[in-house]
Amino acid sequence: MSGDLKKYIVRIAIVAAVSAPLGLLAPVANAAQLVAPQKVSYEDAVPGIAPPNAPPASTPPDAAQTNQPALSCTPETFGDNPHLSSTPGVISAHGWWKQGNCSNNKATVENCLYEFYTDGTWRRKACNTASGIFPGGGSANRSAANRACDSTQTISWRNRVDVDVDGELDTSETIDRQADVNCAINGDDQ
Repeated sequence: MSGDLKKYIVRIAIVAAVSAPLGLLAPVANAAQLVAPQKVSYEDAVPGIAPPNAPPASTPPDAAQTNQPALSCTPETFGDNPHLSSTPGVISAHGWWKQGNCSNNKATVENCLYEFYTDGTWRRKACNTASGIFPGGGSANRSAANRACDSTQTISWRNRVDVDVDGELDTSETIDRQADVNCAINGDDQ
């Protein structure tokens, strides 16, 4: 060990020996506690970035699924990632469908935008339901949910899409598409 390294180690030891009894090292010892995640209450939570293992957006109680009789058709449900609209300062997402093995060629398509909050919840900020939608997508054949942003803070968003084929029993699954978007909404949930 070189002489300079020995001197450096001795100096560190002296500083530690003098500082510890005075409590000067306490902030260093507790530094991990300062950055450790803490549970945030629902009321105190703010919009944030979802961790990779974030749970799915919760289904609102009024949209709870019930047992259905045997299903007769399976539409294909599609949606895009949440994104900034061509209208400045607005977040947007869309939902559409393809006919799958369904006989009817019209459906009701609902899509909702959910914003991630630091308490681990996804909160619904915008929803749209479009009826009489033909399969295939395109600007005339889709549902569009959007809402004005309060700021350009980067936040995690999910677009949940549900399709109900007119006049047929169909599957009840939904799809979620997620993206981080430079849009935060601090206003009321919907």
